[in-house]
Amino acid sequence: MGRSLDRRRFLQGSASAAAGVAIAGTLPAEAAAAGPGGRGRGPADLIIHNGEVLVLDERFRTADAVAIRDGVVVGVGRGKDMRRFAGRGTQTLDAGGGTVLPGINDSHLHLGGFGLDYPPFTIEVDTATIGELVEAVRTAAAGAASGAWIRGQGWNDNRLPRPPRRTDLDPVSGDHPVILTDFSGHAVAVNSAVLRLAGITRDTEPPTGGVIEKDADGEPTGVLRETAAGLVRRLVPPFTEDEVSSAIDNAVGVLHTLGITSVTDPGIGLDRLALYARKARSGGLGVRLNVLLSAGGSPDALRGVLAGYEPLRGVDPRMLRVAGVKIFGDGIPTAARTAWLHEPYLDGSNGSLTIDGDTVEEQVANLHEQIRIAHDAGLQVGTHATGDATIDAVVAGYLAAMRRNRRRRDPRHYVIHGDLTPRETLRKMARNGIGVNMNATIKYLLGRTLDPVLGPERTNYQWPYRSALDLGVQVSSASDAPVTFPSWLQGVQSAVLREGKFGGVAGEAERITLEEALATYTRTPGWQDHADRWKGTLRPGNVADVCIVDGDVLGVDPHELIDLPIAATVLGGRVVHDAKAGGSKNTIVNAAASGRRHDRSVACLQGGRCCCDLAV
Repeated sequence: MGRSLDRRRFLQGSASAAAGVAIAGTLPAEAAAAGPGGRGRGPADLIIHNGEVLVLDERFRTADAVAIRDGVVVGVGRGKDMRRFAGRGTQTLDAGGGTVLPGINDSHLHLGGFGLDYPPFTIEVDTATIGELVEAVRTAAAGAASGAWIRGQGWNDNRLPRPPRRTDLDPVSGDHPVILTDFSGHAVAVNSAVLRLAGITRDTEPPTGGVIEKDADGEPTGVLRETAAGLVRRLVPPFTEDEVSSAIDNAVGVLHTLGITSVTDPGIGLDRLALYARKARSGGLGVRLNVLLSAGGSPDALRGVLAGYEPLRGVDPRMLRVAGVKIFGDGIPTAARTAWLHEPYLDGSNGSLTIDGDTVEEQVANLHEQIRIAHDAGLQVGTHATGDATIDAVVAGYLAAMRRNRRRRDPRHYVIHGDLTPRETLRKMARNGIGVNMNATIKYLLGRTLDPVLGPERTNYQWPYRSALDLGVQVSSASDAPVTFPSWLQGVQSAVLREGKFGGVAGEAERITLEEALATYTRTPGWQDHADRWKGTLRPGNVADVCIVDGDVLGVDPHELIDLPIAATVLGGRVVHDAKAGGSKNTIVNAAASGRRHDRSVACLQGGRCCCDLAV
């Protein structure tokens, strides 16, 4: 890769690859070459050839070569026709017969959280048993300085027999405060030292939308969910800016190895935005970053955020853009049972909104006011909403804001997660240009484990990809990393098969096609980002963000998608990952490859089954 192009050798090599590609759906070179600038502005800087190029436009056209100049696609078509772009200084990248796609857009990924979710910052507590989790904490405490905080990430009470409790952690933690965040980020488990520091007792009332779990004697167990987790999170010493910066760089390096070139980071603060801006100005960001500022839990909180926000200066908006705000609507419909539902969970409980307010009516009114404030400010709104009652309240708020202020055209507000969106609500969303951002990798992780929580019917429906697409909703897919490892191939596999990590099919009726699943990671996130005119497809004139898969994505058994390696990643015409260059020194890459981050790792999965000897 990266060699100077010998025109004759290139044309000879591409001729055999081009043979027989003139089939229905193949992109004619004449149409492809008509991008801005076309010919007459010098040769291409880079030509990617000898692959099956998926343009990922709405017609799902294919080609076998892409020409790039000045970071932009200038030609797509048959290899033999790419000679018009070849010159003495043109470089060539041989796709090796693999699949060439637009750069992947993970449209809901917590970039800093993903980087900080690995050693040396955080210990792994995604275990099959409480005993294994306790041993991980014991080992960390033994090696830590006196009084240092122990941070952990990944416990999953859909997998464990129960959440870890203070009575598990106290005997092995010594003088260390311990805080362990669950896989979803919606709950923490802490030891007694942390409860004392926070002043949490049997009499402590949780904040709105929060849960302080208690034992049979009425004492706190150490498990705090949703807003209640904030009672202890505010006590944890923050990572330094250098630590955060290093973690972000590591995370971006991992994204490159996965073919990911664009990310939406949802719910960040102004300090994180300032760090991103510094990296963008210095050319060190490394990924196209679309961000949503955290709206806080009330209208006043959002007003404060907007008062402190200053539009970015000296930053390429195609590398870093503030799209709008993220509102946090409710919890999650897992064993935590914190999503707000129209019909309660099987045990009779229900979740609630996490917006400030003394009554449901006040909470809904504050939610709608937050949406109105952001909409009137010209901002896009993405709202975390998983339960059907929350989703309905959010969509009603979007529609009210859009009808009240019609000067704000095409805002592209969207529902984040949208687990249990009712069909009638999907129709409203489609009619009014409201999108949804779903999570096929989380669907894979949960599978049928929620049958005892939601019941089989709702478990099958959760993340209704087929229903949403059939009704005309713009559907994007995302990993929600660090909730799951950002493997888009895992997500495509899950959306197509609906098979769970621990067995079973959860919602055969909601399966979608491979082509549709690929679009949810490329073209539709471009729509969500208000960037569909310049990224998300390999049309001429679009930015040259490219993912090359070493294998036949369209032809392989979907069970084997996860095994296909990423051969190369190109960002703005520049190769940022080349698998032929050798192994990675990146902590996260090596952690994933080792299988330590089992639920987040892609390397330990073969044919949808785990090759690691882990108890379930």
